[in-house]
Amino acid sequence: MFDRCTFDHMQATGGDWAFVGMPGADLRIAQLRGVRMREADLTGARCRGSSIRDVDLWGASLHGADLTKCDLRGSDISSLDPATVELHGAIITLDQTMVVARALGFDVRPE
Repeated sequence: MFDRCTFDHMQATGGDWAFVGMPGADLRIAQLRGVRMREADLTGARCRGSSIRDVDLWGASLHGADLTKCDLRGSDISSLDPATVELHGAIITLDQTMVVARALGFDVRPE
């Protein structure tokens, strides 16, 4: 459990951080890649402009997180609720747009 910590220049590649508690964490400069963060508590985390690439966020608590301009490409964002996080300018892939559209309640169908 990390509570309201800063992670200046933090870089993590790989590793298992499942169930880690980081509520309110300042991850604005952090670079996470290929990290397993299943069911992590990132409630209110400040991730503005960070890089969270190819991260397994399945079941993570993201309520109130600021993901503005965050690079989320390749990450599992299936537990993300767009109504409870800041997403303006977040970078995602085309596949991830389907996840966000479904979370917003869209009925996505092929043409």
